[in-house]
Amino acid sequence: MNRRGTRFHLGAERRWLMLLVAAVLAPLAAFQALHMSEQRAILESHEHVSLDGIARHIGDRLELELTTAARLLESLSTLPQLSTPYAEGCTSALVGIHAGQPHYTNFSVVDATRHVVCSSGPLPEPVDVSGSANIQAAFATGGLGLSDFKMGLLTGKPVIVLSHPLFGPRKDAAGLDPAVEAVLTPGPVIGTLNTGLSLDWLQHVLERRPLPEGARVTVMARDGLVLASSDPERPPGFRVSLADLRLANTALALKTHPSPDHEAAGHRGEDFLSVHRVGGLPSGAMVTVERSAAAALGSVDRLAQWWLLAFAVLAAASLGTVYLIVNHLVLKRLDHLSDIARGYARGNYDGQADVWGDNSGLSALGRDLDGMAADLGTRERSLRNALEDMTRARAETARFAYIAAHDLQEPLRAIGGFTRLLEKRLGPIVAEDETAQGYMGRIVAAAERMRIMFKELMDYAVMDSGERRRESVDMETIARRAARHHPDADIRIGRLPVVAGDRRQLQRLMDQLMENAATHGREADDGKPPMIAVSALRRGAAWEISVRDDGPGIPPRDRESVFHLFKTLKGRDNSPAGSGVGLPMARRIAELHGGRMWISADTERGCDVRFTLCARPPADGSAPGSGAEAGSTSQDGVAAA
Repeated sequence: MNRRGTRFHLGAERRWLMLLVAAVLAPLAAFQALHMSEQRAILESHEHVSLDGIARHIGDRLELELTTAARLLESLSTLPQLSTPYAEGCTSALVGIHAGQPHYTNFSVVDATRHVVCSSGPLPEPVDVSGSANIQAAFATGGLGLSDFKMGLLTGKPVIVLSHPLFGPRKDAAGLDPAVEAVLTPGPVIGTLNTGLSLDWLQHVLERRPLPEGARVTVMARDGLVLASSDPERPPGFRVSLADLRLANTALALKTHPSPDHEAAGHRGEDFLSVHRVGGLPSGAMVTVERSAAAALGSVDRLAQWWLLAFAVLAAASLGTVYLIVNHLVLKRLDHLSDIARGYARGNYDGQADVWGDNSGLSALGRDLDGMAADLGTRERSLRNALEDMTRARAETARFAYIAAHDLQEPLRAIGGFTRLLEKRLGPIVAEDETAQGYMGRIVAAAERMRIMFKELMDYAVMDSGERRRESVDMETIARRAARHHPDADIRIGRLPVVAGDRRQLQRLMDQLMENAATHGREADDGKPPMIAVSALRRGAAWEISVRDDGPGIPPRDRESVFHLFKTLKGRDNSPAGSGVGLPMARRIAELHGGRMWISADTERGCDVRFTLCARPPADGSAPGSGAEAGSTSQDGVAAA
């Protein structure tokens, strides 16, 4: 697998870089979003003000037209032809007035019996109008009477009828000065002067008035009758739904008496709604102005969308630009330095770290790595040469020790042989001298001990030079084979593991430890044989194997020195026990297998020699032995004969 750049290419450095750029752009985006929200709120407020102004202006126009109509009737009531119901020339006067007032549908005069007695239109006979609310109001109050907004019977268009009272003379005003009579309370109502104001002009006003895009203006009576509208779906005479009428009344009430929900009431779903009540009319006409939010706020929303798109492009361009710059100037250089460093770790010093040659920090780091590589290469060559010299010296030393030990055995054999011949030759004489016999026995024993020492020294010298096979070795089988050489000892072997190593050398290691334990074990003076326990314990990736006896043990000061060559302790008869090569050889075998050996200080009695071996068997398909299933902490003894 290509490992180039795996450390930095998709590592945390690039992610942190992109997060840093995003952290810089995020406040800008938040500020712009807040700014757009404020702009939207300001535009909404302006929209409410604008719609309120339109509604108020149209309502004022309607109120002004009604006021003008009322003043017109008041001025006409002073004409002699119209001051009384049966005045001469009434009809001709009304016809002339109607001809000059196109906004009015008809002019008429009603007498005290509530019958129309004079009209600008055809009147075949008096018409009873006693049921008209405006007539009743004028007679009852002596003031202007207004009808509800309704559809005209003749025109089929929205109208409102106005009635102005006609007063008769006061009975107590005869002979008074006219100026004084004018300020006195008028006489009784003897009739009314009436006219119908058509609202066609209002429809024409709405049709000609320029309105904002998406705005709709509707003038309606309190019962929902549409008087005029800019919406083709609401022509004059149309009646709005109860829900729309209720919404308009609610918005009008909240506008008159503001509440926390006033802003919510100013919206019709997603639209803006402004309602204005036309003053001075008991009928309660309303002017509503609606506009869709999409039309009102479309410019802001479109600006926000364009800004968001521009910000997204800016963010992507910024991220890409910063990433490319930093990737080219920093991260790719780190990739290169990482590859070079891994090559140096593998011992390949041929690469060049500083390939840029500029004044950047990474270039300086590359120069330092190149200098370090040159120094490491020099040191490695020196160490390799020293290692080769040491290997040759060690081989020469081993060869010398082997030759010396081999050649010295011949004089030892001669000493032992001639000593025995001398003992036979001087047998009668030596037999009478016990001291001489002792001297000659010591000479023979010393020669034999030295021969054994030379032989073991030869084995120790050639131990490193021999080829070691790495195979699966069942330590339980190895221990049982070593136990066969000591039939007089009580040897208890626990479940031992399968390890990786050289079977011949591991067998020698176990033989040496068994021999050492049997030599220094307890004397069988109480009828019990010396006891030797072999067990194993898993320690992480290694097995720790223990060979423990029940002898007097080894003093703490000697627990390390016994692993030195030719270092021996006194035996049971105070004579040197062993050759002093067994434990050093056993430790060397353990070290050659990647382990170590020591004497444990946890045992109160006896000597506990422990060593470690690799826990993983080699991947050669070797079948594990009986100890492969050994528990890692099993200490159960199994007596071996």
